[in-house]
Amino acid sequence: MDALRRIAKASSEGVMWKAYVAARTLAEMAARAVVEAGLPRPERCEDLPRVLAGGILDPADSAKLAEVLKTAKALHKTQDPAVAKKIADDAVELVERLAKAARRRYPAVETREGVRYALKAAGVKAAYSIGPGELAVRADRPLGLEEKLRLAAELSAELGIPPDRLIVGDLAEPGTLERTIREGKLIYADDLDDEIDWLSERYIEYICC
Repeated sequence: MDALRRIAKASSEGVMWKAYVAARTLAEMAARAVVEAGLPRPERCEDLPRVLAGGILDPADSAKLAEVLKTAKALHKTQDPAVAKKIADDAVELVERLAKAARRRYPAVETREGVRYALKAAGVKAAYSIGPGELAVRADRPLGLEEKLRLAAELSAELGIPPDRLIVGDLAEPGTLERTIREGKLIYADDLDDEIDWLSERYIEYICC
């Protein structure tokens, strides 16, 4: 498993570095599990255990995950080798548990034929709902203002939203990207597996910085 190899490789740099890499790897796996299961995406790494509790991890493992993330955050202050070893050991155990428990089970995305046609014709790879009357799209290239307005007009009838009340944002725009990562609901994907991989990577970058 790549995650365990990454942690094992860090061992050669000492227990403190191994603990850091192990905790970071665990946080990334937890974030990916949240996305792949279609669970609500928290804004803070510390909230991942709560979201995973009861579904992907049992209460005991969720509590252990919370403790690892909390302790690892303060490790640079304590510099305690014993604490670092415990973090690394617990993280490895949880990485193995997550690898077994987490399975891609993102809910099927059903898109109306007219919506799918309009998005595909515009070169859109994926579309997310980010609020009432607001869509965010990820296209082959950044969409210009006229293209977004035209797409909104084409989608409005299919979605039952007046054209002047439908806003189409582009994921190439930083503000739209951040909102989508936090709260976007996928409503269309040209390739669902590829899109979940893309969203997982962006979410990991957002929450595990």
